[in-house]
Amino acid sequence: MKNSMESIQELIGVLNSSSLTEIGYEEEGFKVTIKKPVMPQPEERKEIKKKSAPKAAESQDMAKEVKCYNIGRFYYHDAQGQPMIYKGKKIKAGQEIGYISTVGVKTPVKSNYTGTIEEVALENGEIADYGKTLLKITVES
Repeated sequence: MKNSMESIQELIGVLNSSSLTEIGYEEEGFKVTIKKPVMPQPEERKEIKKKSAPKAAESQDMAKEVKCYNIGRFYYHDAQGQPMIYKGKKIKAGQEIGYISTVGVKTPVKSNYTGTIEEVALENGEIADYGKTLLKITVES
């Protein structure tokens, strides 16, 4: 490949504009494989929510879980090494709580709920699988 970075950018473009989840290229002395996280389709997300829906008799002020929607390592420390989230911290819906790193691609993770963090389920840099709980949040009414 004459200009490796340009060629890698082209591969990323092909990957992003298609339904592929992985693309690779190999020639003598050079090999690259690029993967993108598999995001659930809206129907699958609804199905996940239905399965984990709370019972009607339960209280409104209960713990909700922020789940992982791809595979990689979950990081929640900032550039200075300080945690962005911790037990007892108040967060808002849509607030970035960390990111999942997959093959060098950082995908931001945002909270679905407003409330107080009850538990951080993973250590910084721990492997997160699809559907794994990242946080438990006591939701504010």
